[in-house]
Amino acid sequence: MTAQQMKYEFEVGYDSITNFEAPGYKEKEISTFLTKAQEELVLDLYRNGNHYKEEFKKSLTMLKTVQTAIANINPGTDYPSSFTVELNTDVLAVYNESVNLFTEATHFYPSTSITDVEVDPVDDDFYHANKNNPFKCPTLERVWRLDDSTGSLKRHIYITQLLTAVVKAVIHYYKKPSPIIIAYSGYVAGDGAVDGINFSAHTVNSLDCALDPLVHRQIVDRAIKLAYAAIQDEKGFQISTIQEQGKIIKS
Repeated sequence: MTAQQMKYEFEVGYDSITNFEAPGYKEKEISTFLTKAQEELVLDLYRNGNHYKEEFKKSLTMLKTVQTAIANINPGTDYPSSFTVELNTDVLAVYNESVNLFTEATHFYPSTSITDVEVDPVDDDFYHANKNNPFKCPTLERVWRLDDSTGSLKRHIYITQLLTAVVKAVIHYYKKPSPIIIAYSGYVAGDGAVDGINFSAHTVNSLDCALDPLVHRQIVDRAIKLAYAAIQDEKGFQISTIQEQGKIIKS
């Protein structure tokens, strides 16, 4: 389906579940719901792929890519013996990862290069609970990885054993799909953007869904649910506000 066709099916489905009683959404809002629903579907395909037909998984294959980091590996500042890599801005989910290590020479061992070392994702609690555990701490066969973010910037923090540096990281991931934007002649510069794409760049031409057409209707169905949930949240907020105001008046 094109973005315009997805908009039509969205409006039909939304009007059906609201019985035409809820306010409608404009192109910008529908575009945002479709884009969010698309991302949710991709993440669900990644996490729960066994629940979907093989045909649907084609969309995941279309999004596979790889980031190789060599020059942009920096020593970490928050953890001992750590190294950081800033992820590409289009990373949605990492599904495989490995690093190359270089160990410094000591009195007992020469310097060594090790390739294709396994990476284990861990959280901060696991790190602090096991950093001094000789049976679980990083080795030359396995390093730890912590996830970190500042705003939209995402980083991987690799934890190695002492005197060992990460010299290369190979990150296989699913990239974010391009947003779905419905063309509208009334977009202006102040309308902002979705996933880095300005609405005002699509006053004439839409930005269609790039995923396999088999999943387009699922995206629309999810977008309708998101839109309906947003209306319910707004109603709940309004009711709560009225109740709070009533309490203030009575007091």
